[in-house]
Amino acid sequence: MELEWLGNLETRVREAAARLSELREENRALRQQLQEVETRAATLSTPPAQPEDREPAEEIEALRVRVRDLEDQLAAAETERAEAAAAAKDWEIEREEVRRRVEGLVERLEGLTGG
Repeated sequence: MELEWLGNLETRVREAAARLSELREENRALRQQLQEVETRAATLSTPPAQPEDREPAEEIEALRVRVRDLEDQLAAAETERAEAAAAAKDWEIEREEVRRRVEGLVERLEGLTGG
């Protein structure tokens, strides 16, 4: 029985888990950065029409867009991870069925050979 597909599946699961970890960390860092920028923007005492206020607002919006993008990527990675986990579970069920059937064949053969 060729199990190359299993190695490919394991690789994909490891890669998806690693990517998910990276995306979570990047999302956390960006959320922290967004919070810092929002805090800086809130502490500015100049009116919103001043150029200094527009720059942080633009930065905040860019960070919000980036966070949304990362959240989308994270959701996609979580979906991929869930699909890989489901495939691994299916494989475990199939493996158990094969094991059970092989054991049945071995018992029959032992009965035929008197072993």
